Amino acid sequence: MDNSRKPFIPNGITLATILLSSMVILMGAAAVAPALRGIGEHFVQTESMTALVIGLPALSVAIFGFLVGYLADRFGKVKVLFACLVIFTVMGVLPYFLDDYTAILACRFLLGIGLTGISSASTALIGEYWNGPQRMKVIGYQSAAIGVGGFLLETLGGTLADIGWNYPFLIYLIGVPIILLGIISVREPERRSISAGSEEADISNRKGRIAVCYVAVFCEMFIMFSMPTNFSYYVPSIGLEANAGLLCGLLLGLMGVSQAVFSLIYSRSATKLSERTSYGCAYLLMAAGMALLFIPEFVSGEAVVIVILFVAEVLIGCSLGLLMPTVVGSLSRLSMANTSGKIMGGYAMALNLSTFLSGMLVPLIFGILGAHTLVFGALACFAVMMAAVFFILSASTRRSDGEGASVSTRKIGASKPMSTDFSMYGVLLVPTDGSENSRFAVDNAINIAKKNRSSIIALFVIDTEKYAGLGDGKSTGEIMREAGEEDSEAAIGYVVEKAEENGIDVTAKVVIGRPAEEIVKESWNADLVVCGSLGRTNLKRAMMGSVAETVVRMAHCPVLVCRKTARE
Repeated sequence: MDNSRKPFIPNGITLATILLSSMVILMGAAAVAPALRGIGEHFVQTESMTALVIGLPALSVAIFGFLVGYLADRFGKVKVLFACLVIFTVMGVLPYFLDDYTAILACRFLLGIGLTGISSASTALIGEYWNGPQRMKVIGYQSAAIGVGGFLLETLGGTLADIGWNYPFLIYLIGVPIILLGIISVREPERRSISAGSEEADISNRKGRIAVCYVAVFCEMFIMFSMPTNFSYYVPSIGLEANAGLLCGLLLGLMGVSQAVFSLIYSRSATKLSERTSYGCAYLLMAAGMALLFIPEFVSGEAVVIVILFVAEVLIGCSLGLLMPTVVGSLSRLSMANTSGKIMGGYAMALNLSTFLSGMLVPLIFGILGAHTLVFGALACFAVMMAAVFFILSASTRRSDGEGASVSTRKIGASKPMSTDFSMYGVLLVPTDGSENSRFAVDNAINIAKKNRSSIIALFVIDTEKYAGLGDGKSTGEIMREAGEEDSEAAIGYVVEKAEENGIDVTAKVVIGRPAEEIVKESWNADLVVCGSLGRTNLKRAMMGSVAETVVRMAHCPVLVCRKTARE
């Protein structure tokens, strides 16, 4: 029997390999941060020149991000991952044996190429190996792995830095077990054909949304990386000189642990914030953490200062734990099989370009302000500004043409006892437009809900495109709301009637927006989407792709598409 054509199915070892690879994405370059002061003293370099040890790998990623992503799409993501793991390991460890600063910088630049491939390939593989809620769960695991990696690498780096300036470079031997695990567990994902016009089936403004993701991670990393590049100077400057290297490592490691815990909790949460609201909240947490790093300027007492620093690192870790999975999840949903490498390469580029610029510009800001505490205070103000920008964008997006606005939401309790069988799906999302296919999907959803003790969210979306150009003296929003009350009554009423007959709790929601986008948003709150195959979009199918197709591609949970045939 020929098994050569069977698609590869990732297993537990595959997941472990991806997560171990992810551990080095964020802190791979900064693992030697606690040793920066010792490196500068050994080679008699200025603070700005010493920062190149961390900055050059980031610059390399920024230069080669899209190129390596293109190579991953062209020749295979697994091949690029293995090649870059080898580069990462060799170029990471080599400076331990060198005593020439220029040669060390050259190795660090080449190390960046390895980090580029590890970041773009491993993140893209998550999007191709796993789908739906399983993908979001793995993305949460990835963010946690990045946080744990920060803790392990920074703490170990701080311990080794107290031994000698070159010992932290031995950390990069972690690449050896990752390569060995990858050889036995990682294979190229099945190549899926991309049909003509499938790009248009994606939710609208895909490039704009990708750009927002890049901006969000760029500014967040610029602020965050002011710490690993300056902590070896900052900690002694506030009177904590004893075991400064170890304390730096512990503080940065605590940030990683906080990121890991928060991302795991958030990925399992039933209620998710919208993308831009998540970014705004993440920046508020970052601003609070940076503001606490500013406070030691005005307090005394070593114990008090340490407590303040620990709380600051927890807040900053939570900020990363919220923003990073949100960015990666959004990019994964916006990627296609033949573009995921380039999109994730752009993500790696944005992340690491900000790292490089932070390493270069923050010392200059320090030269102007004269104190690291003042630098962190200025960055806290910048974080507040970014939070305000994303909250404004989130509010304006929801107000634009009334999109995403809820016309009505009502919950109807069950009138009969529900089944006591084991529940596989807690909440079913049932989008309906009142069409025959939608009603067929509703009937199927009712049967599933009865067997699984599920509740139902009945969703009716007032399509903004349907009402484009209508006026009659009223605003478009007013027309949509009036139409919503009329058009949704029959469609939602059918779901409510069927649910009540079968003793099923149902929440009826009417919103304004684009059907596919609103269904995808609401899928955050569901365990299964049950929808009709075409509904009323079949006349537009050739030009813009069906709503069902887009929901299947983008939803945050499994999707059941019901198609009524002649038999039914």
